[in-house]
Amino acid sequence: MIRKARKTDISAIMEIEELSFRVPWPDYLFRSIIGSPGFVVYEKDNTVIGYIVIDIIKNYAHLANIAVRPEYRKIGIGSTLIDWCTEFGEKRGASALILEVREKNTSTQRFYQKNGFYIKGIVPGYYIDDNAIIMVKKIR
Repeated sequence: MIRKARKTDISAIMEIEELSFRVPWPDYLFRSIIGSPGFVVYEKDNTVIGYIVIDIIKNYAHLANIAVRPEYRKIGIGSTLIDWCTEFGEKRGASALILEVREKNTSTQRFYQKNGFYIKGIVPGYYIDDNAIIMVKKIR
């Protein structure tokens, strides 16, 4: 089930974040966006096992963060969250989803490509230790 993130989800979100990224977002950042319609969790058996953060900026939807608990990866939850984002963006008039991913993170790039994204460009030095690949998925 996908639902809006709540304050009570923050500890589970932080655990997933820390298991997923070398440089995790700090908890205060997640706390600051509670209530945002684009901050949702994927819940199974009353347990948060994934989340996504998306913002609408002009005519595109920016996928800012997505993660799934390691033991639940590669079974379609990430793709379900991407589908949710596509619908969310379309309902709000976005023509495309856009995101940044580490250039060295080729497995995540392949995941996005399987979900309809293509490589648009590169931003040198975007991360402290890596370049960013800009990926786009057209919605309409």
